Amino acid sequence: MDSAIIAARADHHPATFTSPTTSASLWRTRPMTITNPASNNRILDSLPDGIRSALLSYAHEAGLSPQSVIELVIIRFLELDVALLKNSQPSSNDTSLLADLPASLHIPIKQYASDTEVPSEFVIELAIAHFLDPDSVTFDDCRVRVQSNLVEQLKQQARNQATTAA
Repeated sequence: MDSAIIAARADHHPATFTSPTTSASLWRTRPMTITNPASNNRILDSLPDGIRSALLSYAHEAGLSPQSVIELVIIRFLELDVALLKNSQPSSNDTSLLADLPASLHIPIKQYASDTEVPSEFVIELAIAHFLDPDSVTFDDCRVRVQSNLVEQLKQQARNQATTAA
């Protein structure tokens, strides 16, 4: 694993993510694939079992839907305002995994992907992996554990979103 990537992820400064070639090649070796095409949450279904279980645990503990957890994790990773989710619906124009996210997240995800020269779907993986383990870059190097402080942060983000929507 490229130490520059790990250092950039540990500091979590999206602009300093300096080795897109390595990251993109990691993503290309193991893309997110849909394991249950009948489900309506393609992102959750595309995750490895351990990662999916951790997100489901966070959703349960925080009293949120798994989709809300995924959206909040992406917002946190990209350092966006939760107000972006206000009255935002998934896009029906896109057939990628981005279609399962609110349209308001598409531009920031695509911008980050463009800046770091990685596929948009890899940005979703980066966000989830970084949430579960700030030192990880991919699911392969992610140490999965549910932490109470992160549950509380998700709850607070959800409260902030509800306050903004009101």
